[in-house]
Amino acid sequence: MISVIVPALNEEKELKACLQALSQQGCCEGYEIIVVDGGSKDGTVPLAERYADRVIPQVGLGIGGARRDGAAEARGDKLAFTDADTVVGAQWLQSISTNLSDWDASTGPVIYLETDLKSELIERWRSLYRVLGLSRFCYIIGSNMAVRKDSYWRAGGHGDISLLDDYDLSCKLFRAGAASKFDSRQTVYTSARRVEKLFTYAALVAYGHYYYDISPDHKKLLNYPKPEEMGWTCLWPNRCDGLLRSAQSVLRGGMKRIK
Repeated sequence: MISVIVPALNEEKELKACLQALSQQGCCEGYEIIVVDGGSKDGTVPLAERYADRVIPQVGLGIGGARRDGAAEARGDKLAFTDADTVVGAQWLQSISTNLSDWDASTGPVIYLETDLKSELIERWRSLYRVLGLSRFCYIIGSNMAVRKDSYWRAGGHGDISLLDDYDLSCKLFRAGAASKFDSRQTVYTSARRVEKLFTYAALVAYGHYYYDISPDHKKLLNYPKPEEMGWTCLWPNRCDGLLRSAQSVLRGGMKRIK
């Protein structure tokens, strides 16, 4: 059985398409849909109750904590994670079912619903993650991740963070010796709303890698500057706690944590 976990916070506008796509999956095995609500003030919960098998309140911190809450409630022996603003492909769960029969974890393409130069650049950048497979490291993107339940808990599960929660789990799986697969058939389509400002998106990623790979202060990955508040001033000394050093370190290959 596959347990699909969807964190949501005030996602009334985006969630319906996500849950409709999940409820229409063709899959050779049973599955359940779990929505983890982070305290929504809009119509997210009533909408989720129409489509999901269960809607549970979030207890853990950050989106990582929400994903772990869902995993703790899962009845399935396979865990699939996606986001409220994401529409999964018609064969998403079937691909996951097949992949997790032989692998500990799997992921696939994340394609933006809104196509423009910015989203195209991000997609091409993410495609380079597959090069890391040469070292058996598989970067599993948060909106398209699947893991065997036993492998998930053996690795430690998601941490109480919001920024780079998917990278964190990818590193844990790597260190635990999990075998992961990239499958082009395991496709999802997600909103490009987070990359509307390309520079701030890049700065936020650099900020995240600084506080994950270099600084021990992982609390910064839970409470971090909002993307819309970031700008060129974040690159100056004493602003955003060394974001420039973060960008430089990432460019030098700040992968030492996973080696």
